[in-house]
Amino acid sequence: METTIAYMKPKTVKEALKFLQKHGGNAKIIAGGTDLLNQIKKGAKTPAALVNLKDVEELRGIAVTGKTVTIGALTTLFEIQNSEILAEHFPVLPYTASLMASPQVRNVATVGGNLANAAPSADMAPPLLVLAAKVEIHGPPKKRLIPLADFFTGPGETVMTGENILTRIKIPLMPKGARCIYRVHTLREAMDISMVSVAAYIKGRRKVGKARVALGAVAPVPMLVPEAAEVLEGQPFIPERIIAAGVEAREACKPIDDVRASANYRRHIVEILTRRTLQEIADGATS
Repeated sequence: METTIAYMKPKTVKEALKFLQKHGGNAKIIAGGTDLLNQIKKGAKTPAALVNLKDVEELRGIAVTGKTVTIGALTTLFEIQNSEILAEHFPVLPYTASLMASPQVRNVATVGGNLANAAPSADMAPPLLVLAAKVEIHGPPKKRLIPLADFFTGPGETVMTGENILTRIKIPLMPKGARCIYRVHTLREAMDISMVSVAAYIKGRRKVGKARVALGAVAPVPMLVPEAAEVLEGQPFIPERIIAAGVEAREACKPIDDVRASANYRRHIVEILTRRTLQEIADGATS
């Protein structure tokens, strides 16, 4: 017996929120739909209703306002990959988008969906974490803006309820002299899920004024590693400090054994990839 699923295609966030509340949080949001529709077809999920946000234009676009860049949650990975604004201010984001999935998927998959799905291996999460991004959430109890670092609560889980919508990502402009890059380790060269990913942000050249390191695919959620930042900040940006940061990243990660790699192998790669990523920044890399 087939299950009937209610469907709505709102024009505004307000309309979408009313529909979500009507179904008591049992509705699911479609943005690009690349993950959810596959889960429905496989029977892994059977929502009471679907809310297609495709026509909500207020959730699209990339803009600079003052000292902040705002990315609408419906902005596609293709749009991020080709954004002149992001190429100027955060080249790491177009680079990251270019690594993800196939060109066909990047044309429909959205940055909001990548974050809201809360996969531990979500590629957009580590660079946005080290860029100190915040996410804007609409819906009860109220509209709020929270650090991305506080958004993920577990694999596939976030602070959002079924009556919430992720609307925008806001990123403070990087100060002069700051650099941010993202590196991944995969089994294959292209279109593969990250086995280990590392993003790093460094302000300062000879001496580190501010540092952030984030990991993906090696813990229940994408994570910042403050211990790695602490061994770098206020210190000369030298190999000894970079090596120490790699050790801290290895100790902080919480990988699992799965079909792609053992936990011990992932820890080993975390240390190596963290060191390589930081050394690339020291050598002048910018994305």
